[in-house]
Amino acid sequence: MRGNVLNISRCGRPHKLSDRAIVRKVKKNPKISAPKLADQIATASGKKVHPETVRRILRSGGYNGRVSSKKPFISSVNQQKRLDFASPHVEKDFDFWKTVVFTDESKFNVFRSDGRGKVWREKNTEMRTPRI
Repeated sequence: MRGNVLNISRCGRPHKLSDRAIVRKVKKNPKISAPKLADQIATASGKKVHPETVRRILRSGGYNGRVSSKKPFISSVNQQKRLDFASPHVEKDFDFWKTVVFTDESKFNVFRSDGRGKVWREKNTEMRTPRI
């Protein structure tokens, strides 16, 4: 029948959850893993979802799992502060530098690495702060 705007029945199973809600959760916390997100959905809504389903929804929403960046770029303000600190020390002689103790902080993990984690991010959003 033409010209009718009534809602007709659809074929196939209806969606279990809202794709938009999952994408919003990842936008809020990009470092969350798919299994943790699936658990959160299960506890909040009572609907069990496989982590691969979550990954598929996120990929269709424009998100990809990537390794987070090591550290952010140095801002122009911080670059200038570093330069202002280093400039007076350029002309120091060798005897001065022999009296300086150079130290570095090191951290060692006993059980597993907590190094570079993964983040969900959209295309061309690599250096935005929540995704580092």
